[in-house]
Amino acid sequence: MKFYWSLFSALVLTTTTTNHLSSAQKPNETGVSSLEEWPRVYEAVIAAPGTETQLGSDDTRFASDIDFLDITETGLPSPFDGTGTDFMRVSFLVHSEEEMKHLVKLTVENPLSDLAAHSAGHASHLELNTDLTFKLQQESKPSTVGASQVQQQLDFETINGFECYKNVAGSYAWLEHMVARASSIPGLSITLSDIGDSYLKTQNSNNGYDIKLLKVSGNGVANVPGRTTEKGIFFLMTGIHARELAPPELVSRWIEGLVDGYGNDAESTAILDHTEFHYVIHANPDGRNEVENNLDGYRRKNLNPSESNSCGLSSLGVDLNRNFPFKWGLNSGSSNNKCDQTYRGLFAGSESEVQAIVNYCESIFPEGQRKPDPEGDKQVAFPDTAKGIFMDTHSYSEIIIWPWGHEKLETGNDSQFEALVAKYRHFNGYGFSGPGNGFLYEASGATDDWAYGVLGAAGFTFELGTTFYQSCSYFENDILPKNIPALTYAAKSTTAPYRIPKGPDVTSVTTEVVNGGNSLVVTADASDSAYSSNNHPSSKQDVSEVRTFVNIHPYDLQNGQAPVGEVLSNQQSITIDISGLDYGRHTVYVQAEDEDGFIGPVTAAYFIKNDPNNPFPTASPTTAAPAPAPCTDDPENWYDSDGPQYDCDWYAQGNNCAQYGDSFENDGKTANEACCGCGGGLTGTPAPVATDAPTKSPTPKPVASPTD
Repeated sequence: MKFYWSLFSALVLTTTTTNHLSSAQKPNETGVSSLEEWPRVYEAVIAAPGTETQLGSDDTRFASDIDFLDITETGLPSPFDGTGTDFMRVSFLVHSEEEMKHLVKLTVENPLSDLAAHSAGHASHLELNTDLTFKLQQESKPSTVGASQVQQQLDFETINGFECYKNVAGSYAWLEHMVARASSIPGLSITLSDIGDSYLKTQNSNNGYDIKLLKVSGNGVANVPGRTTEKGIFFLMTGIHARELAPPELVSRWIEGLVDGYGNDAESTAILDHTEFHYVIHANPDGRNEVENNLDGYRRKNLNPSESNSCGLSSLGVDLNRNFPFKWGLNSGSSNNKCDQTYRGLFAGSESEVQAIVNYCESIFPEGQRKPDPEGDKQVAFPDTAKGIFMDTHSYSEIIIWPWGHEKLETGNDSQFEALVAKYRHFNGYGFSGPGNGFLYEASGATDDWAYGVLGAAGFTFELGTTFYQSCSYFENDILPKNIPALTYAAKSTTAPYRIPKGPDVTSVTTEVVNGGNSLVVTADASDSAYSSNNHPSSKQDVSEVRTFVNIHPYDLQNGQAPVGEVLSNQQSITIDISGLDYGRHTVYVQAEDEDGFIGPVTAAYFIKNDPNNPFPTASPTTAAPAPAPCTDDPENWYDSDGPQYDCDWYAQGNNCAQYGDSFENDGKTANEACCGCGGGLTGTPAPVATDAPTKSPTPKPVASPTD
């Protein structure tokens, strides 16, 4: 998780230290037989940010030194006199005996330290939460339940016990596979670059990892003579904190879904043709590999010992999310203790992993939108023409974080940030965690503050899910379906993230070709508020206009001229003359404008103009395939090369034939050849009624490709 720690004015821990700091614990009612293992979960009662207490209102930096987990209870009375509701209970993770001794020194032995969270008259004590400790330790034990079945459905190496998550080796194989796939998708460009080295590789070229970056974009605009466009920039990074399993899997699956849709799905094609995606799947590969081989350690940091020999294995390293060169080194939100989980490194940008990301991002985000003095001018708003989104994805907490994080202060673009976060939240339901709305903790030297403050990009952090080692069932059924549409909305906003989200959203588009193929009826719904989850001020305007564009995106120029489009009557429908269009598939683009002049994101849809003498297939790639005809042969023993669960009956369900029927084969026949034309293997009978496909669907096996 990305841990912001507020300047809390008081910390009161709720039981005596001597009761809870022994190296072993007796069995408790939950059945925990021993708590000799690390890490352990401790709890504290703290004053909420800005609360005046008996300890006064002086800021404290105690919390910068600990590994925060969660706020478990709010609205608590003061532990001093039992009054008020300004206190909260928080939990945090202690990784080793050395770390515990450091915390004891802060809270008990040195109460007058500027890091202490109390006065000499109110010495602090630590309370071990045995239930949370047991739960956390159990999550780190690999489970083999259902592992063999899940493993059969994947073609890349995964984490033992968490087979829905690719490990580092599997992730890097997936990157190579994506490059190979692009060669079979006309108009799509995918490249893989080595942008730097992990710490271990800087010490020995035979160890550690390259920092790999995948760039994905479509060439649909460039392939049209005389047409140009200015693409948005979307930089995505996952895995900067090693123990957070879900983020790399979410973003890699989302990108793969866009690639699958290119040329088949109008929305995916429009997004890729107008956006450059830059993705670092593992920003901390050394640390991630360590976690995969030692889940008990809950490693957060990289593996740079920083000349310290006193830290335990799980405590050494630098927190890469405190090492970025913007407002680095503040005691509020980072630590100078090398064993602490938020240790910021020897100097700003000291870590090779951070240097790789900084150097690359500086090469892709426009230099012209940057400020001459980023820290001195930090409160000067960027213009709403600034381009690009920087997304750092973490776990956990189910919140969305935006700048500033190094202090509780709104940026000059806070209204624009909140407008976009409100749209994200419509899809994933996550909480707000910005400086003026749900601010929790300070973090200095963090990624999103740097991306916004230095590059002018809209910097965000998604905190996924409810734990570091999220179960595969929760990942598949909650994190994926909630966050894929949120990421898609972000992608549609990258050309102007401070302006587009303030405009209305097109919530539905339907097309119908009429008049013998000479006319197109487009019907659309648009709303300024439908996707704004917090009633943001920018979502209260009426929609003034809905405009359509046929075969040219509104961001494109044709021979230097911007398209005009046609306005829907009563903001609902329009009939467009398409008599001059060739037969075949075409694209209509729709966007809406509100009465304040803000234009929202573009929505795309396909339509087909049929040649009556040579009809185009009536089912577009986004339409479910019709039920297969009755069988004329007997292929019930056939299944594809991914395993027997993918037999003819599976292909007969839903849209599986249309989506996968020509992608896999066995015994020399694809599914379409063996099954889909004959009812799914039920000889002489109609196809079964379509049902939902299994949660997992086949993934093509990696194709060998040249290395960099």
